[in-house]
Amino acid sequence: MLLQAISSVLPLLIMMGIGFAAANRPWFGTAGETMLSKFCMTIAIPCYMVVNVMTTCPSRQDLLQLAALFPVPFGAILLLLFLGFLAARLLQVEAGIRGVFINVMAFSNTVIIGFPVTISLFGESSTPVAMSYYVANTVMFWSIGAYLLRRDGGMKSRLVSAEGLKKLASPPLLGFFAGAVLVLCGISLPAWLFSPLQQIGRTATPLAMVMTGSVLRHMDLSRLKPSRHLLILLLNRFVLAPALMLFLLLHLPLSPMAKQVYLIMTVMPAMTQLGIVSHEAHADYEFAALTITVTTLLSMLLIPCYALLIHALLT
Repeated sequence: MLLQAISSVLPLLIMMGIGFAAANRPWFGTAGETMLSKFCMTIAIPCYMVVNVMTTCPSRQDLLQLAALFPVPFGAILLLLFLGFLAARLLQVEAGIRGVFINVMAFSNTVIIGFPVTISLFGESSTPVAMSYYVANTVMFWSIGAYLLRRDGGMKSRLVSAEGLKKLASPPLLGFFAGAVLVLCGISLPAWLFSPLQQIGRTATPLAMVMTGSVLRHMDLSRLKPSRHLLILLLNRFVLAPALMLFLLLHLPLSPMAKQVYLIMTVMPAMTQLGIVSHEAHADYEFAALTITVTTLLSMLLIPCYALLIHALLT
């Protein structure tokens, strides 16, 4: 099983290595990284969402079964938010980084890293479950998560705002809903349209991994200095949070596939949007960037270990 777990993650690491190597080339650099990011988030992943909703949930009944899963990721993320609030209060985390601290505890990089890892470990059949976690993660981040970051920066803001609702309508989420509407309306796309959407969608994983490798190349690793808050945050993120999720999953009437996907999503790195929103909200951007860097590096190392644990406990 260890070899299977490593072999599932190894292709992703190789693609990241390619991005890491290409990042220093004059024809790639930060401009190439930006282009891949924009292409993935606005074209490839939305196409992937549309196609996968239509192929993995071809009927209204299948779609309703997917919708029935939503309470689980929404409830789990709310519980992780509560855990983050509690940890921040008990540890007396400074007000300026409290929102970042709680965000890292609760929210995962479900799109750029989560989907490729999930499909690599569990196959295409895991996509609907991963989508349900993605929807919950996105909705909660752009409401509660963004509000906490704005509060870090001293900005007066409501929990639900027009700006938050605008950000909520992200291209990947719109792709998901577009696919759902097509299924609900019983509309089948003609082959000349479905085929290019499918082929473009298939580029999402390799391009996302290449982009991640490039991001790691441009990260300033000199900032990776251990601190009390960072070490406690990592302990909570990679030990306490998945342990809590595992406890919940063992007592929920879910399929083994759903339990495995939800647990692996919990140990994905911090969201890349965390850095962007922290910067815009005048929160502690450096601490946010540091947590994104460290959690990304650690998650890549720990994924095979968690894959073994998941296979032993949830199959």
